[in-house]
Amino acid sequence: MLEVVPTELAGLITRQLKIPTIGIGAGPDCDGEVQVCHDLLGELTYFVPKHVKRCATLADTSQVAFTQYLEDVRQGLFLTKAHSIFMYESVIASLETTQ
Repeated sequence: MLEVVPTELAGLITRQLKIPTIGIGAGPDCDGEVQVCHDLLGELTYFVPKHVKRCATLADTSQVAFTQYLEDVRQGLFLTKAHSIFMYESVIASLETTQ
């Protein structure tokens, strides 16, 4: 694992090793590359590492979604019985009588 290693050095290391190298911000000469999902999806806005390939910007969408979720919880709209899974009452009754 070569993390944030200069490209030239990562290439030199990769050529000299007999095992695969995996880079994270180490350039194209490694045998593989790690891309962190949060970076790829653009979930953070305050910092974007140079080696990131941002394919979307979900930070704004996520903020809207979590704000809506919190409001639903505060208003008692979530979690309700409509969001729950139920058992047959006869099964519950048989479990209660076995105790």
